[in-house]
Amino acid sequence: MDMVHSAECLEQSVILVGIFLIVPLNVPEQSKAIQEVVYTRKISHWKILLLRFVMSTLFLIMMVSLFSGIMVWKNCSFPFVAYVAGTVISAMVLGSLGFAISILSNSAIVGYLASAGYFLLNFLGYVSEKNIFYLFSMGKGNYTTKIYILGCSLLMIAASLIYSRKRSIDASSLWTQVEEYYSTPDEMRNTDI
Repeated sequence: MDMVHSAECLEQSVILVGIFLIVPLNVPEQSKAIQEVVYTRKISHWKILLLRFVMSTLFLIMMVSLFSGIMVWKNCSFPFVAYVAGTVISAMVLGSLGFAISILSNSAIVGYLASAGYFLLNFLGYVSEKNIFYLFSMGKGNYTTKIYILGCSLLMIAASLIYSRKRSIDASSLWTQVEEYYSTPDEMRNTDI
């Protein structure tokens, strides 16, 4: 395959892996009972999510590199590093959009739908090639778009982690108030919780 067809293959199919690796990072804590336990731990929930995101991103880089290596081995010609980086960035955007929506809505299904919807808007041509949110710009030789969407991806991840941190601080402060209430003697209790 030539450069254009290789870019199409990587950008229109391989990037979907980002949805499956990054969107479900918050799924274990979506139950209220689990949230109560997680938010009262010593290690912050946002740190756990950040670690999961870093591990998922590293795994994504390995998977895209392996797939691209197989493509080169099967006689596809394209700039390896640039295409791997562009594919990873597009996959991160899809995943981080779904991750952010999943955190905000507390539903992984909504996150999957948001990512799939964004992919379909690009795939069906509703997002213009000149738009900075266009996912398939590598085939057109436009790498500047990748820088913009990488920034958007990192911004969505940071906003999600900040929101998760604030939510966990609110929950843990409430838990501390409840603990203080039950640890004081009956006659000294403040009933204004």
